[in-house]
Amino acid sequence: MPTSTSLRTLLERSEEMDLGWREVLAKAGAQYVPGAVRERLALDACALVLTHGQAIRLLLSSKLENPALALLRVQHEALLRAAWLAHAAADAEIAALAAPQTDEALKQANQLPLPGVLLRQIEASDAPVALKQGLREFRDIAWAGANSYTHAGLLPLGHVGTGHDERVLGQALQASNAHGYAACMISAKFLGNATVHPSINLVAITHADCMAWR
Repeated sequence: MPTSTSLRTLLERSEEMDLGWREVLAKAGAQYVPGAVRERLALDACALVLTHGQAIRLLLSSKLENPALALLRVQHEALLRAAWLAHAAADAEIAALAAPQTDEALKQANQLPLPGVLLRQIEASDAPVALKQGLREFRDIAWAGANSYTHAGLLPLGHVGTGHDERVLGQALQASNAHGYAACMISAKFLGNATVHPSINLVAITHADCMAWR
């Protein structure tokens, strides 16, 4: 674990929050009747968001800071995909992502819109305002830095062997947690259980220190 007590506490609290969310989703999922392909893909994308968040926490716990920060963009793109699938993707685009995994299908899927276009389409959709705002905020504030870490740019090269300021790591972890919260709320949209939204929110509220609340 990181030597810093405050970061260690944030990691522990984040893990506790994630487990709380997973318990809520698992309970609702046990009663879920699979619906349209759009639902299945969106739920799978949300599961990716949570898995990437778990990996970020494990990397930070192991003091693998640059890989953890690089993974934040991957997690963000999974959330973008989940929101797009839930609210904006056309039927033909859904079909492209649900196709059998062949080389030709991969070529077709790789022609789907890039992150900037996904965001604009989400913003033009019926997605919740808070979801749109959160995605736009990350794009405007953190996207350049996330790209630098993903592509071995200025930021990660400048921290090889030196480590990062705890504030930077804490903010990245809070951003990752916020992605997880958004993914849980998208999942709740499809699980058809009236208790899921309030239960997800209750876990978040009792762990308010784990996210960058406004």
